[in-house]
Order: sequence, then C-alpha cells, then structure tokens
Amino acid sequence: TAVIGVPALVAAQGAPTRAPMKLSFWTWENPQQRPWLKKRIDQYTQQHPNISVEFQYFAFSDLGKKVSVGYATGTAPDGYTTGDWLMPTWLTRKLIVPLDVQQLGYPSLDAFRDDHAPAFVAGAIHEGKAYGYPLWFYGICNHVNTKQFKEVGLDPVRDEPRTWEQLGEIARRLTIKDGNKFTRQGFKWAMHASQWTAFQFNPILLQAGGQWFDKDGKCTVNNEAGVRAMAIRASMARRYGAEDPADSLATAPVPWMDWLKERAAMFSAPPIGPQAIKPINPAMDAEGYYKAYVMPGVTEDKRYSTCYGFNCVINVHASKEKQDVLHHMYRFIMSDLLDCWKATAPLTLARRSGWTDYPEVKNTPNIQAILRAKDTGVFLPRTPVWSELADAMHRAVQKIMLANGDIKTALNEAAAEVDRATAELRKG
Repeated sequence: TAVIGVPALVAAQGAPTRAPMKLSFWTWENPQQRPWLKKRIDQYTQQHPNISVEFQYFAFSDLGKKVSVGYATGTAPDGYTTGDWLMPTWLTRKLIVPLDVQQLGYPSLDAFRDDHAPAFVAGAIHEGKAYGYPLWFYGICNHVNTKQFKEVGLDPVRDEPRTWEQLGEIARRLTIKDGNKFTRQGFKWAMHASQWTAFQFNPILLQAGGQWFDKDGKCTVNNEAGVRAMAIRASMARRYGAEDPADSLATAPVPWMDWLKERAAMFSAPPIGPQAIKPINPAMDAEGYYKAYVMPGVTEDKRYSTCYGFNCVINVHASKEKQDVLHHMYRFIMSDLLDCWKATAPLTLARRSGWTDYPEVKNTPNIQAILRAKDTGVFLPRTPVWSELADAMHRAVQKIMLANGDIKTALNEAAAEVDRATAELRKG
C-alpha cells in the first residue's frame, strides 16, 4: 500500500532540535521487547548525541500503577509505553497529548488508521485524534507440549482442544501426581498478577454471554453469566483435578515458566517462540515439541481469546520541544520492522504493512494460529477504572481458587469494589 515504508524515512531526517535535551522513557519488562526497545533508543541517541534518554522499566503488571503514581507526584516520564487497555485511564484524566501523525510519517489520520490493525488502532484514536503510536498487538494462544501429548496417547493435531470441556478432559489425561502433589499439571492458569487474571477470564466471560459492565457503567461480573464463566475458570482444578493454583514457578517476566520447565503440559499466553524457549528449555526448542492452538470456547464456534497491544504515548506535561523529539524517536524505533520481528518474534506487530511478507515471518512456527488469535481476539473492557477492576478480579480468583471460596460471593464482592471505584472517579 501507499504507506508501506513511510515511517522508515525517518533514518534520513535530522532531529527536531540541536539543543541538548534529556528525556525520560518508561516501559515494561519482557525478555525480548524491553532489550529491543532499549537497543533502538540507544541507536537513536547515538545518531543524535545531543539527546539523552533516561530509560526505566517495570514489571508488566506494575507499569500502569507506576505511571499513575508518577503523575500524582510529578515524576511521570516524558514518554512511556502503555497497554491499550489503559488508554481510557489516561484519556479520561487528560494525561496524554494527541500525536501529530505527519511527524510519525503518515500524510493523514486515515493513512495512520489504515496502516494498523483496525480494532486495535480504534483504541489509540479518540475524538478524531491519535493518542497512541502502536507497537505490538497480539492474541493469547493455548501453548501445548506435544511430547507430553504423545506420551498419553494424544495426537497434537487430531486432539486439539476446541471447547473448555475438551480442554479439561485432555488436561486430566496429561496430569501426573505423586500422592497429593502434582509432578505435572495438565493445564495451568496464571495466578501471579491481576492483569493476567483479567486477560485470561475476559473471553470466557464474553463466551458465556456476560459483560464486564452494563450500559450505565455498573459492574456485572457477578450475574448468572459471570458465575458460569468463573465456574469454567475454576473447573480445571475443581472438576478435572488438572492443576494446583498454589504451585507455580511463574514470574512477572516469565509467566509461562511452568510450561517451559515441563511442569505444566498446557498454558495460555501471548505467542511464545524459540527466543523465549531456547534459553530455558533448549531441548524443547531443538526438538520442536511445542504447538500453539487458538484458545477453546464454550462451544466450538466461540473460540477466541483476549487480544491486546501496546502504544507509545506522550505525557501532557512534556514541553512542545520534548514532544517533537519523542515523535521523532518513536518513528525511528518502529522504522525497521524486520529487525523488530527478528528480536521479538513471534510477538506480532500492530502495523499492517511492511512485515508479514518476510520469509522470516512466514516460516515462524505456529504462525497461522498466532495470526488467527490476533485477528479473532476480543478486547479487554474499555474502562477508566481498569486497575481497580483487574485487582478486584484477582482477589476474587484468589478467594475461589486458593481458599475454596464461593464463586457468587467472591464475584459480588469484586463487583462492589469496582462500582465503588467508578463512583469515586465520577465524584472527581
């Protein structure tokens, strides 16, 4: 299309200023993405030595809260990356500036919109202006250990779990216990962070006919559909006996550690590829005994997962001069999409053009399932009380899974927490 490669022209352009300038930039920790972002920013400052960037990173689930505290204390960075689910938090509070798409390499807002995944870029555009410069955008897949499948007589192609019930039955077959202790969990849900709790529960809630909020903004996770969805979430442990929610090696940078260590046969996560697998499980990488599926559904025709992505944004308090340089730097960061893919594959990019035709992309293991998860996924709720919602749901899951709590009671408490947060926001 006409805009292919347009952002790449930045390499030939001079910086917006020759004056010395110090910027601050925050992002999240990920073993692939964070080093690549740092490399690109270092390359930028090498080309423009008058500009320096104080680069900081935080755990994935903490970044949004750190930025919020930064705004409250006057220490928020000039620019930062943010999950698309947090865009309403910043927009409602008028904390980020609209971007000049021409400075980002696009002749018009329509050209910018057309060059990114439509559903994702909708969250970056508000009232006819772009507020986020998209980086990555992907869906969650069900990652399975095909060697363990074959060990119990399962065929990794024929026995792909397409419904939650099929997933539970297959997980039960894959489970190995020594007395009461699991030596292998058949399927593993993440329990380490509130963001992950919300990501993984989101599609089940929608598949069950539920919604996070009604039209008036009241939280409705505690209605009949919400209870049904949470019963599905809990069934891996309660009904199928296929996991121990309290037993996990997960960390914020590597939530899929149990799967990589072959302590769990299946785990749902964003795309996982050789660069994430090889350092921890070189045998799995070398022998290729892993596969990615689209997530199950309550029925086979409702197979979809959460999809989400990340934007670069600019603090409303940054000077106009800093805003111009950040535009220039953001454009530079994403001006080499093949380099981005080589460093961060198989995490798919939000850009529609300029990368999917490379052989390096087409030959990526599981690329069809990875692209389908991105293209068919559903968004997280667009709410200005996202952090409160995720935290409330995480506490509910902990009560249900770790303390054997009643599902309806826990969801009632979560909904009440979220409604209190909404009321506080409306009071201003």
